Amino acid sequence: MELRHFDALLAIDRFRSFTAAADSLHTVQSNVSDMVRQLESELDVVLLVRGRRGAQATEFGRVVLERARRIRNEIESMREDIAMIQGLEVGHASIGVVGTVSRWLAPAVVAQLQERAAGVHIRVHEGASERLALEVADQTLAQAIVTEPLNDPRLHVEHLLDEDLVVMARTDVALGAGPVELAELSHLRMILPPTGNPLRAEIDLAAMNAQVAISVEVEVEGVRLIADLVASGAGITIIPETAVPADASALGLQSVAIADMPPRRLALVTARGGYLSLADQLVHDVVIELVRSSRAVEDS
Repeated sequence: MELRHFDALLAIDRFRSFTAAADSLHTVQSNVSDMVRQLESELDVVLLVRGRRGAQATEFGRVVLERARRIRNEIESMREDIAMIQGLEVGHASIGVVGTVSRWLAPAVVAQLQERAAGVHIRVHEGASERLALEVADQTLAQAIVTEPLNDPRLHVEHLLDEDLVVMARTDVALGAGPVELAELSHLRMILPPTGNPLRAEIDLAAMNAQVAISVEVEVEGVRLIADLVASGAGITIIPETAVPADASALGLQSVAIADMPPRRLALVTARGGYLSLADQLVHDVVIELVRSSRAVEDS
């Protein structure tokens, strides 16, 4: 079993064609067919079947393909790690960030990475907490900042910070200095993420515990758009304090604390037993440093 066997299988899966796979590998189709047959013979299973839609992986083939991708990724990470050690500062890193924290953290992470290792390419995913956590557990994403609690045993969880939830509204809405009670907001139109979103679930739970019925007239999957809608006068919202736009006052927005509202817990997750490349480890360390420095500023 050699790397060239895996490369042939990966190429066929990508192009769904033995001929196209051979072209991409700069060889002939017979060589690609031979490598697949050798791999199937060694594993004693059928990996590919031909059909009208081209070559398709069998159940066994999908397992081997997943492993082959991981092996290829590990080899590439090894090369990048060596380059980092040699001072070439090259490599690829990836991180997922929930939308509520991406506004302030993602730009800071990218800026720090460009300063410390300008040759490193970083891929930032903004998405829902559950999807990001699943991608980390499946090792298709190196790490992610998601909401707690997390119950996936495949994940290593590092608590990052607690985010206070605040009500954000236009300055012409009478909220006072705060903290405000949830009951005081029940008569106002609310703009929140849709049902099933972790932030929405936390808000709904707090409202239920306070025996308050809130009126959600607009559901939006996207913190930035929510802020724009609030600024337009479409309603008010409840978001983490860190998600309040830096130019909120210029947009005519105010944010006020909410009484008895539990904070939102955020964690940095990685795959348990997985390996972070040096580039990914650098991103990990930068995130920890940025969070600690931001907490220190707030506490001072």
